[in-house]
Amino acid sequence: MSDDRTFGQAVATQVDSRQHRERLKESLVPEDTGIWLRVEHGPDAGRSLSVSSGGVYLIGRDGADIPLQDPKVSRKHAELGLYGPGALLVRDLASTNGTLLNGRRVGDRAKLVDGDLIQVGDTRIRVHIVEKSIPISE
Repeated sequence: MSDDRTFGQAVATQVDSRQHRERLKESLVPEDTGIWLRVEHGPDAGRSLSVSSGGVYLIGRDGADIPLQDPKVSRKHAELGLYGPGALLVRDLASTNGTLLNGRRVGDRAKLVDGDLIQVGDTRIRVHIVEKSIPISE
């Protein structure tokens, strides 16, 4: 019979970093393409963010890649997948209030183009995609 000294005690789960990989955020979008998000309405209005490197970004509250202060936004509300030219997507992550793209509810996923308006909670985010751009400085 084994001597189990943790019986009746909570044991924390340990994540083995060798068993999963981080969300990719580089080398997916061409170098001459710039992708920016600008919050037009909501608690974070006026904030801009570059996602030009591509990859997958979580939109939500605390701990998200794109954190928002909007109380109507779920902790894990939506996801942006920027996989390359013509493969820019948004999807709702079964949030309570849903995700809208240009006023229409997003189902499994929806394709993004320049000028699209994403709404999560009371926050509206404009997507800006500039192809063949020249970086000014870093």
